[in-house]
Amino acid sequence: MTIVTPLPNTLPPFLTEVIFVVTACWQSFRFELTKAKDGTSWEFRRMRVAKPVFLLAISLATISVAQEPRGRFDSLQMRMPEVSAAPEFVTNGLSLDALQSMALANNPTLRQAKAQVVAAQGAALQAGLPPNPHVGFVTEQIGVKGTAGELLGGSASQEFVRGDKLGLSRAKYCQRVQIAMTNLLAQEQRVRNDIEIRFYQALAAQRLIDVAEQTIASANDNVLTHREMLNMGQLGEAEVLQAEVALRRASVNQRQAHNDFDQARRELMSFVGVPDSRNTGLIGTLDTDLGPVDWDTALSQLLATSPEVVAARQKIRHDEIVIKRELAEPIPNVTAGLTTGYNAETQQAVAGVTVGMPIPIFNRNQGTVRQARADLNRSYAEVERLQLDLQNALAKQFRDYVSAWQHVQEYEQTMLPKSRKAVEILEQSYVNRRAPWTSVLAAKQMLLSLEAEQIQNQLSYRRADVSIRGNLLLGGLTEPSGPITGGHIDANNQPR
Repeated sequence: MTIVTPLPNTLPPFLTEVIFVVTACWQSFRFELTKAKDGTSWEFRRMRVAKPVFLLAISLATISVAQEPRGRFDSLQMRMPEVSAAPEFVTNGLSLDALQSMALANNPTLRQAKAQVVAAQGAALQAGLPPNPHVGFVTEQIGVKGTAGELLGGSASQEFVRGDKLGLSRAKYCQRVQIAMTNLLAQEQRVRNDIEIRFYQALAAQRLIDVAEQTIASANDNVLTHREMLNMGQLGEAEVLQAEVALRRASVNQRQAHNDFDQARRELMSFVGVPDSRNTGLIGTLDTDLGPVDWDTALSQLLATSPEVVAARQKIRHDEIVIKRELAEPIPNVTAGLTTGYNAETQQAVAGVTVGMPIPIFNRNQGTVRQARADLNRSYAEVERLQLDLQNALAKQFRDYVSAWQHVQEYEQTMLPKSRKAVEILEQSYVNRRAPWTSVLAAKQMLLSLEAEQIQNQLSYRRADVSIRGNLLLGGLTEPSGPITGGHIDANNQPR
């Protein structure tokens, strides 16, 4: 038996593989011919036709697999996350960390973002797969001279991809995987930011209910005082009516506070993705000692860590790979085929080899290359546009940020302490019969009004602080975009 050895590596790899396969099949075919004695039996003719075709098909399938870009694809595998069941609410209340953990497990936009990653991984896997071999049955001139045909056998062919096109295609889609992962991190940040903002809104609404109840108690005391003074002739009916109107207004504000709290709770739990529980309170505070960052720090941190900017820069790398891939497209692929069988007319085994490739004379993919370069220029401009847009959005948010902090500090350090001191002085003066009770009630009403305003100031600061420290990412219930969004040029009708 003749031993087939690989040719020296002086030819292109694809041509070496073709010659090796053809030689191996032909030597096996000759071996079967020489060891048989009866060359006219049907069994021998069937063997002479079937075995070379079988060996050829197996060999071409092996070469097809060998064309796939090297390297394991395990790192791109990702198991789809399962939706976790709604956790049991603890009786002592829900903290911000607990709500954020629940949201990361149940928010549907995160499952959508993870699905984008898995889809990009699948595309990357598919982009690097080589063409399948083609096998078939061949018969020519059936019935000539009363035979089964001039040629009865099989054929096999394989397209050999050149120019590292499969590797570049996979690299392009692997870059899209990276973009999708960055988008996933951005969506997680959006969910966290929205949860935190709604959490503070619910806390503020909860505290405003307490202030509204104290306001009603004070207003009711004021009505009783005015009625007693009316009976003693110290006031007129108009003053009593005004006190009653103030009581009704406080009652309306209390109901509004409850409605605001219900809305805040429902919005919060909609971002969490689990049913609401009215029996569970919130654990947290609006108070903070963490002052605002300065403008330069906020801007530099935003431009350096924003996932949107990171994804835009990753798209530049993606488009650079696309240009390399389109430049490799004109490199012609080689299609090699082998036909082998039995010639019934001459009673001989025959074989044929075909090797061909397109000649890139007219179409050298020059139009798509031009589009890919234009898309790269667009991606560079997109990074600059995005940075300016973020700077513009930060400017608006930073004004509210600083103003809210200034209000919080002014109320906390000056206005509220003085108002509390005024209430204490008037209460002592009332005890000493130097001030009427109506003056004490008016001072309490002023204090409660300032406390309600301070709650709104703290909420405004918390909102701005979360937004700025969270890279201005909001939209925890907005469907996340794919790795490649609008504006990207993809002219080829068969993505590669």
